[in-house]
Amino acid sequence: MPARFIPSIAFIVCAAAIFSAEPLSAAEAEWEPDIYPRSNLFPSLILGSARLDLPDEFFAGWEENHLGDTQGLIGISLTGPKKGAKVEVTVHGTNYFDESTFTGTLEEDADGLLIHPKIAYNFAALSKVRQAVPLNVKISLKIDGKDLGSKTATATLRPVNDCLFGVEEFHDEDNPGHSDYSWLFTAYVNENHPWVDRLLKEALETKVVDSFDGYQSGDPEQTLLQIFAIWNAMQRRGLKYSDITTTAAQDEGVYSQHVRLFEESIEVAQANCVDGSVLLAALLRKIGLNPYLVLVPGHMFLAVDLDDETTIGLETTLMGSTDLPAYDKKKTIQFRDVEEAKNQDSWDSFEAAVAIGTGALEKHADDFEGESLQHQIIDLDVARDAGILPIVSSQD
Repeated sequence: MPARFIPSIAFIVCAAAIFSAEPLSAAEAEWEPDIYPRSNLFPSLILGSARLDLPDEFFAGWEENHLGDTQGLIGISLTGPKKGAKVEVTVHGTNYFDESTFTGTLEEDADGLLIHPKIAYNFAALSKVRQAVPLNVKISLKIDGKDLGSKTATATLRPVNDCLFGVEEFHDEDNPGHSDYSWLFTAYVNENHPWVDRLLKEALETKVVDSFDGYQSGDPEQTLLQIFAIWNAMQRRGLKYSDITTTAAQDEGVYSQHVRLFEESIEVAQANCVDGSVLLAALLRKIGLNPYLVLVPGHMFLAVDLDDETTIGLETTLMGSTDLPAYDKKKTIQFRDVEEAKNQDSWDSFEAAVAIGTGALEKHADDFEGESLQHQIIDLDVARDAGILPIVSSQD
């Protein structure tokens, strides 16, 4: 009698094999779209880091439990599939990036594994984003050839003016921390903007200095006068301080600030502390000086080397503290002696800006040695060497 049941048992086994034809790794897969940070996409981060050479102090990237682009921002979180499973993740195209796919083999069992395809961004389109808008991002997944369908996540596409500078990261309840993106402010320093040469020409026409030679003179006083010439020219353009720093979109744990692009500050003749600092930093870099962006709680100002031994601070918000007449080519300023200068008000504001900025550098000297997100001295030379690019606006 037992022999009668052998065929039945064999049939049951074969049937089970037929009905479980879907790979076990695919059957167990649980996955969700993942867009960093917290379903926000920052064009400033994408544009500024497009050529970044991944130094840890700037963008450590995804390291552990990750596959794909180590600087990826759009992908999935995957749990279930076992080591050796073949995965294919596709991010479908939008107006801001083309369809992009990652294919690879799991090197270990997937447990919250992040997978980021290398996204083919449309940089020109991203540079034109001026308002926060919702963006649907469709992502598809295949495991061992089995199509697991697609899911759509809605992200907030932030305007290019929103500069990400910090993200709270909670690895677990006992290990809160943050990722520091303050280096991204350097992407708003555009020393190659067409306006730069025009403004430097105006600064030379004031006759404060005969030429911009950077550090070639070896004289820190000559360096200081070059900085003042630019300061004076900006004041004569009527640049005013503006306390606009808020962004249209806000997300808890994602820290960003509105920063005007170069031509926006010039055209509206307004700048907040960050706008003024990145604007002046661009001009100083263009003439061969070494500027730094300095962050203290709730504020940014500028620092610049006068020579190998001397660095001064510059409180850029004082640039708008003096009303100077618009520059008149027929009445150039014959500036040779500060005491005899016709633009004494401008020099007074400049001296005050140096005194306040340098005092702040000294006051926070110990804080800059720590790891505080709110105390930073950001070196423009280091940023450029790392590959952080200036954001080129659609109007350039």
